[in-house]
Order: sequence, then C-alpha cells, then structure tokens
Amino acid sequence: MQNYKNRLFITTFIVVNVFFILIARLVYLQIIRGDEYEKFSLENRVRLLNVSAPRGNIYDRNGKELVTNRASFDVNVFPNEIEDAELLSKNLSEILGVNRVKIEKKIKEAKRLNFYTPINIERDIDRDTLAVLEARRTELKGISIDVNYLRDYKNGKLASLVLGYLGKPDDEDLRKFDELDTEHFVGKTGIERVLQKQLSGEDGSNYKVIDALGREVKINLFKKNITNKDVVEGNDVVLTIDTGIQKVAEEQLGENAGAIVVMNVNTGEILALVSSPSYDPRDFVKGMDRNIWNKILTDKRFPLLDRATQGTYAPGSIFKIVPALAALRENIIDQDTEFYCPGFYKIGRKRFKCWKRGGHGEMDIREAITQSCDVYFYNVGDKLGIEKLSKYSRIFGFGSDTGFILPEKSGVIPDREWKMQNFHNPWYKGETVVTAIGQGYISVTPLQIAVMISSIANGGYIMKPIIIKKIISGDGNVLKENTPVIKSKLPFSDENMKIVRDALVNAVNGRHGTGRNARIKDQLVAGKTGTAQVVSMKTKSEKYKHEDHAWFTSYFPADQPEISVTVLVEHGGTGGSVAAPIAKAIIQEYIKDKNPDTGLVKNGKD
Repeated sequence: MQNYKNRLFITTFIVVNVFFILIARLVYLQIIRGDEYEKFSLENRVRLLNVSAPRGNIYDRNGKELVTNRASFDVNVFPNEIEDAELLSKNLSEILGVNRVKIEKKIKEAKRLNFYTPINIERDIDRDTLAVLEARRTELKGISIDVNYLRDYKNGKLASLVLGYLGKPDDEDLRKFDELDTEHFVGKTGIERVLQKQLSGEDGSNYKVIDALGREVKINLFKKNITNKDVVEGNDVVLTIDTGIQKVAEEQLGENAGAIVVMNVNTGEILALVSSPSYDPRDFVKGMDRNIWNKILTDKRFPLLDRATQGTYAPGSIFKIVPALAALRENIIDQDTEFYCPGFYKIGRKRFKCWKRGGHGEMDIREAITQSCDVYFYNVGDKLGIEKLSKYSRIFGFGSDTGFILPEKSGVIPDREWKMQNFHNPWYKGETVVTAIGQGYISVTPLQIAVMISSIANGGYIMKPIIIKKIISGDGNVLKENTPVIKSKLPFSDENMKIVRDALVNAVNGRHGTGRNARIKDQLVAGKTGTAQVVSMKTKSEKYKHEDHAWFTSYFPADQPEISVTVLVEHGGTGGSVAAPIAKAIIQEYIKDKNPDTGLVKNGKD
C-alpha cells in the first residue's frame, strides 16, 4: 500500500511540474514576448521562390559558343502580399517606366487566378533601377527581385533559323510541355524548340522567411528546416554546324532570298544551313515586342520561313541527274547514245524550247549534262515516261521527308494519279518532258537536293542529314552522340554513276561547262547548274518576282568527295552566273580552314 502511495505522489508531482512548465512557457511567449512575436507573425511570412534552371548552351562542332545564358534581374510580385494594387502599380510604373494600367491589370488578374504564384512585371532591369527599387522598398510591399537567366545569342543573326528563339508559352506549348507555366519561356522554333526538354533543365525551389519589406530574415523560428529543391541545369547541345563556313555562306548569300546547305557527303552532317532573309533572335530575349513581331509577320519575304528545309521550288536543270541515271539503268540510253538538239523538241504541234537558241547539235549523255541541254532530256523523259521518272525520283528521296530533326516539307513528285487527285485531269505527254528538266509540277527543298548530290558523291548512299552532334549533361557526361545513318542505297551500277560524275566534273572544269564560275585553280570541283523558271517565257517581265531561281549543287574534292554545297538564290537569274560563284567561295573557305581535327571523313564510299 505504501508503495502505491509513493508512486501516486511521484506521478502527481511530475504532472504538476509539467503543467507549471507549460504555464510558464505560455506566459513567456504570450505576455513577456507576446508583442515581439505578434509583430514577427504579422510582418514576416514564408515565400516559396522558384529558382530558374539555366538552359543548356549550344555550341558548334568545334566548341564555339552559339547560344549561352546571361544573368538577369527580374521584378516579380506576390499577389497575396499586395494590399494596395493601385499604389504599387503607380510606384512600379514610375521606377520601371512600364505602363501603370498594364501592371495593375496583371496584379488584379493574378489575385483572382494565381493568388500565391509570383508574376513577372519586368525582366532584365539595369543596376541603377535595381538600386532605386532597393531604396524604395517601404513603398513596394509584395515585390521580389530575383536572378533569372536570359539567352545570349553570341553571333546575332547567324544561323538564327537553325537555333530558333524563345517566347511566352501558348496553349499548345502548355499542353505539349507539362513542366511549363505561363511565366516560363519556351523554345518556339529551331533547335530551341525541338530540344526544349533537353535544354530546359528543371527549376528548383527555395523557401525564405521575409519581413514586411520583402527582405530575407535570417532568424528561423521553425523547429524543422523546410526542404528546398535543387536546380538541375539544362543539357548542352553540340551541333554539326561549322561557324566559319556558316558565316561565309550567309555573307555570300547577302540580302538575296534563298538557301544554302553544306553537307558532309560521307556522314550526313550539316556544316552550314542558311536561309535568307532571317531575323535576329536577340529581339525576343525579353519577350515578344509587338512592333518587331508585326514587322516580321508582314514582311513579304517571309523571314520566319526556313527556305533550306521548308521552301519548295522547281529544281530546274540540277534535277537532270535523276533522269540521266534512270535512263542508263533502264537501258533507254547508254554512254554513247546521242540526240540532236536543234533548239527545240516537238510533241504534236507544241514546241518545247532549249535554253540555248539555235540548239547544241549532237549530244551524248556526258555533254548533255555538261552543257545542260534541255532537248536531250526532253528525249530521255519522253522515252522513260512519267511513272518511271517518278519512281526513280522517289528512290532519291524526293517527295518524302529526309528524316531531318527540324521541320521540313516533302515537296511534290507528280504522276498520273497525283494529277487526277489534285486537278481531276489526265496526265499529258508534254508534262513528262518538262518534269525531266525539273519544271512543271515538281517541287523540292534545298536539303533534298543536298542529300541527292551527296549520294552521287559518296558512291550511292542516301544519308540521313544530321545537325545534332552530341547532347551533354551539366556534369559533362555524353547523353547522346549521333552517328551516320544510311537510309538506302541507290540501285545504279558503278559504271553508270561514273558517267554522271565525269559529266559533273566537266560541267565545272570543261570548256563548255555551265558551272565554270565555280572552278578553282588546282582544285577539282564537280557540280551542276540549274535555272528554274518561275513563270512561263510568254509572261516574262523585268519584275523581280518573275526572274528565274538560280541553283547550283556541287561536291568537293571531285576525286575523293568530302562536302557538298547546294545554293539556291530566289529570282537570282541563271545558276551558272549567280549561284555557282557562291558555292565557289564556300568551298574556298572550307579549303582554307580544313583541319584534320574537325572529324570530317576524308575517304571512303561507305
């Protein structure tokens, strides 16, 4: 019994002491330090801050920076902390030079829809503005000045249609990329778009206790630390582009509308991809400027169109390579077969003219390619027929995508079925002969032509064009490295391929070659000119829009090919006089800067 009383006494003593300790603690917190903690609770709160992940950098094949990041001071506001939206808008407007009504509208909309989510008011403020904001903190309750990252396009407009630009996400972007919110920028075009997930990384988060002025409070009254989320940097991307070749190609094209594709014939790597006119991605770094955007949209030369991959054109005489090889394989002609060119070809009562008035006289296949005789290929096309001509065109990849990572168009390879579906009319014989010289309904992209000429150069392999060389993580690990992809092998014999290759060498280096303006002393260039009519000869005028498109496609060196160069100048005139000199300058740049460390394959048909 006595033991029971002792235990009861001890238990009672403990309970009473615990009770008095709790009472004492409550008195201390609520009475002695009550005013202090009440003030702290009213004037301090926890903010959940988003910590932006820097996007990955983009480099050229030699490690030169194309796109990096730079730090930006951004002004954000927390809607739930704002007591007087009108006053805050007025003060911010004075400091930032931003329209007051615009700021107030943003804040009120955020209060209604995203009460606890910070919204951006201004990006990339300068240090003087930052100092003013800090000095006037008492008038700016609810603001936060955060460090963000903006894209830094190192070379301005260089390769802009390849690289792309960033912009505010629209509904489609938000559906496609789950991690986005309306305050994130997203890749809109180019590499920035197609590799959005790889480049963007993962944002982190940081909890901060802040005072009434929005300043961080170092004293932490919480017994448990709040867990922050670390930032994961975006992956870096190494392109196959060579900055030196890209720059020369863009300079050579100048203000002309057109496209250039420089390709490693053995690997499919794109060394330069040019489209002109273009735009400056730096104009969109802080967001879309309405005036600049409207100017771009209303530009009748369409600077947002990547002409190298999405521009479709009649190929003109550069297409003659296809019917030449098709006719040789089908035994319609051989290397000695001749056709007489009087300057025209008749089907019924209709005459189809050759580009050379008075004609070329007797021509074999080598001379027909060298001098680009239209009448020879009218004969070839007529004997082949549209079905075989279309079949071999598709073997070269025309009429379908190349497999390129950037958006592209397929072009058109016409035949009887296609015409009936699109025009509800039968196919005529005259349409076959004009298709054989790259005119009529046929349309191709410069990239498709680059793939075609590369296949001639490398021994008959259709290569998938590649522009992404590597993707590298933030800690330096190679996540992906692209290797050459052979899509198919052309069905032509080595003998027939040699006939065409010899003719392409003569077209540049021979006495009567149409590509003489691409000739380089002590070097052997192979190529083919093309002049594609935009309108019929009967309706020709001096107007720019009625001028022919100028083509030239080539490879170098002719004996052991390494690169191909394809040039298109819209409404430029003749390919030999306009496009061929551009290709020559690009090849000369390649010769000058050729380096064994670039990784270019020097030999091998595989």
